[in-house]
Amino acid sequence: MPIKIDARSKLAKALRLHPDVLDYIVGLNPHDFKRLYNPVMRRLMPPRITLARIAKMTSTPIMEMLVRIHEIAGCSLTETERKELARGLSAVESENLSANPENAPQWIKHDVAVIVDLLENDARLDADPLPPIMKSLKKLAADEIMVVKHMWEPQPLYDIWSKQGVEYYAEQKSPDEWWIYLRWKE
Repeated sequence: MPIKIDARSKLAKALRLHPDVLDYIVGLNPHDFKRLYNPVMRRLMPPRITLARIAKMTSTPIMEMLVRIHEIAGCSLTETERKELARGLSAVESENLSANPENAPQWIKHDVAVIVDLLENDARLDADPLPPIMKSLKKLAADEIMVVKHMWEPQPLYDIWSKQGVEYYAEQKSPDEWWIYLRWKE
């Protein structure tokens, strides 16, 4: 059987392979991923997050994750296919998938211009967090900082922000509250 997914594949593609892939992903980090059982979140989150990012979030070796998802989908990989996947991993593993450098960047110490509090919406799991964030971000001046209060570290949004030229830094304030600092790259 041919390779169905790789490290850069979106979670949405993996979930289409077999219904049990959802339980596997949720089991890797129930705190962050049990919300995938909610139909709204299952529609919004999987198209935004890569399997490489999920592996990073859950400290799961990406190759282990890819092999397991293929097994769940009933299409175990041959040794040749595993080697082909492994060759493609070196580029992905060199990408910086972390939200946090070793030390907090100096720019987060500046005054915050805008706060977007998503905590109430997060508790209901009934709304896409991206539109209110992007609406506020688009109004942000080049030298201003925005803070997003969120129940989870919004890893699915990091790739989106990076492509748009946004710097971010995430800080966990409590088990169910993250502050994500955002600004436009200089």
